[in-house]
Amino acid sequence: MNTLIKRLSLFVILPIFAAFFLTSCSDDDGIPTADDTDQELNIVETAEEASNFTTLLTVATDLGLAETLQSEELTVFAPTDAAFDALPDGLLDQLTDEQLTEIILYHVLAGTVESNQISAQQDAVTEQGERILLQSNANGVTINGSTSVISADISASNGVIHAVDEVLLPAAFREPGIIETAQENGNFTILLGAIEDAGLTTTLQFLGDFTVFAPSDAAFEDLGIETVESLTDDQLTDVLTYHVLDGEVPSTALQPEQTVTALNGSDLFITLDNDGVSVNGTGSVFLADVETRNGVIHAVDQVLLPDAFGNVVDNAVKRYELSTLVDLVTQQNLAGILADADAEYTVFAPTNAAFEAISSTLETLTSDQVTNTLLYHVLATAVESGDLAQSQQVMTLNNDEEILIEVSEGVVSINGDATVQIADIVGTNGVIHIIDAVLIPEALGGGIPTDGEVSANITIDNVGTSAWNIDEIDGEGASGDIGVDNATLTLEEGLRYTITNLGAANHPFQLLDSNDNVLIAAGGSGSLQDDADANVVLDDEEGTISFTLTGALADQVAAYICEFHPSMVGDIVVN
Repeated sequence: MNTLIKRLSLFVILPIFAAFFLTSCSDDDGIPTADDTDQELNIVETAEEASNFTTLLTVATDLGLAETLQSEELTVFAPTDAAFDALPDGLLDQLTDEQLTEIILYHVLAGTVESNQISAQQDAVTEQGERILLQSNANGVTINGSTSVISADISASNGVIHAVDEVLLPAAFREPGIIETAQENGNFTILLGAIEDAGLTTTLQFLGDFTVFAPSDAAFEDLGIETVESLTDDQLTDVLTYHVLDGEVPSTALQPEQTVTALNGSDLFITLDNDGVSVNGTGSVFLADVETRNGVIHAVDQVLLPDAFGNVVDNAVKRYELSTLVDLVTQQNLAGILADADAEYTVFAPTNAAFEAISSTLETLTSDQVTNTLLYHVLATAVESGDLAQSQQVMTLNNDEEILIEVSEGVVSINGDATVQIADIVGTNGVIHIIDAVLIPEALGGGIPTDGEVSANITIDNVGTSAWNIDEIDGEGASGDIGVDNATLTLEEGLRYTITNLGAANHPFQLLDSNDNVLIAAGGSGSLQDDADANVVLDDEEGTISFTLTGALADQVAAYICEFHPSMVGDIVVN
């Protein structure tokens, strides 16, 4: 029966319902309650005593259902006359007796079910054969998500009546929802079976609005039916509700990249480009915007799995913010290693933005250097943030080179530079922590910082306004001619230095690049003044500047100069 016919049928239901319980009415205008109903009266007689079920009684009597309602123990969700009046005029007259009987019995349950026996949410099988969804809270009882019980527990000798404010309609007489639409499509039988097994059918029939990313039968077959069958009830519910969003989201509302929270509380990662919509990096929407009464369906070619069901590679692949990392791991043939089900890993995963920040350096690395850098982000054990002490050094897969992990006021940092932005993405073989900077191994000028320990102290003085002189070098990794005007200063990459300027008051010290751009300045205006790798520290009272010669500073520094006197300038060579 198509939607138009169903709607026409709906217009026919009213008049026949109006004939349902044709019996005498009491002189009272209100709905009886448990306190004022004669316990000797059966359901029909109890309804007769009220003045608010006339249409229902008329229809039931005409259909020959009165004797059943008088003799069997039943629960009746009884639409009031006002509920029938809300239906389109002439609707009941257009229905056959068989159709009307289906509708009437859809309001009836076998046995006595009082309102205090209804749980927060449960299904109930009607005498018509279909299920209804019952929900109970402090505000009362609701049926099928929208119909309210306006007077509960009207006791009768053979059961109970609950007065409701709407006429309930079986599936054949209402517009198709998510479940009915999926059934009509015919391509989601495995999904529908799983939804039924998880007890979610009536939720997706009557509640919403929802957005459902619906895996096809082929998608389930690709995953493996045995995998689905092996899931516990809780796991099955977790997987299924991971495909559902609260609210209706058509494809036209999607952004190029967005993260949305599914009903199970986990994130889905959606991208939109000229090729269409992708979910979690590898699932494609092949049929979008299937509209239903209570939401929208987007058919996908892959079963979407929460993080708990994926390894660290799977969980990185689904996150578009980690695409650069995934590409590099794939290029360096590390994906198979990190997907090993028999191993455990912790991956500190830099974002795309973190890799972009070192893109110029990354382009200069050899393949081995890229591999070593990637392995410098991986531990050979699973370490969640709650397992961390305040400070610890742990070995990575990069030839056992260590990183320093510190926790301060709930913030996790690595090597004093990178900060964990999202922690504890736990999968089947380990955990991912997303970080905001790329970790650089010691061989490439990074490694664990030296806690500010200075490798060399360099003391300089001015010769009037014409030149610098190096007075003294104390420590390792620095050299230059003592007492020579504007002597070349040779430094080692990766070391930390303190320069003491004896004439700081009148001759502010600066470091320049080869284009005379200021990198670090005593006045605090250098382009790398706040660079985390350089870790610049100024002490105006002592006239000192301390810095670590690494990263951008090591790549760019070319000279030292006085801010006010251009003749006071000497070269810097970095080894």
